[in-house]
Amino acid sequence: MLMDAHYDDPVLVMGRILAIATLVVAPYGIVRVRTPLALRCLWSMWFLGIFFLAALYLGFLTYHYMGPQLGFSTDGNPMNGWMIMLGFFSVMPFLLAARKGSIERPLRFGTAVALGVLLLVGPPVLNAVALNIYTQGGGAFDLDMDNSVQPGEVITPNDPEAWDFANSIGFVVCSLIPLLLFIATWRLGGRSQSSRVEIYEQESIRE
Repeated sequence: MLMDAHYDDPVLVMGRILAIATLVVAPYGIVRVRTPLALRCLWSMWFLGIFFLAALYLGFLTYHYMGPQLGFSTDGNPMNGWMIMLGFFSVMPFLLAARKGSIERPLRFGTAVALGVLLLVGPPVLNAVALNIYTQGGGAFDLDMDNSVQPGEVITPNDPEAWDFANSIGFVVCSLIPLLLFIATWRLGGRSQSSRVEIYEQESIRE
């Protein structure tokens, strides 16, 4: 653990607010700014916000008796829903800019966006999908009351095979989201740039 703070600690609350605001606002600046230094600063701010929220979600900034649980909770992590929604709102400006052809180097741009989304949305999607599939199939979790150190702290699935299958599905889903986003950003950006080049060439011929 990097910190032993509680989730509602004022420092972490302020950090969450700043990170969320950064992830919502920074993309609009990234797709509009053309100055290299300002662009690097905005990308750095966007990724710093993602790193902070990912570390908080995975449990590296809060105290857990058994250590970081990588964001998993048998009751469902309350951060799952709003982190997934935040990821959606954060990438919308990128997709719109790619569609309009206003991004440079679509391949590099798409890779950066997909990596950020994987870090931000990947763990919540994995945990949410795995938990839903496992519990909808009748799976449950047992408390290890034989643990001599802290009875009841260790939670194990009562159907390991079903739990492994649910995690596999969750992993596939959380991997597909950034992959599809990368393809969409890359293809939309490349297609828009090609259209702009063709229009420019046609206008040059007419002149």
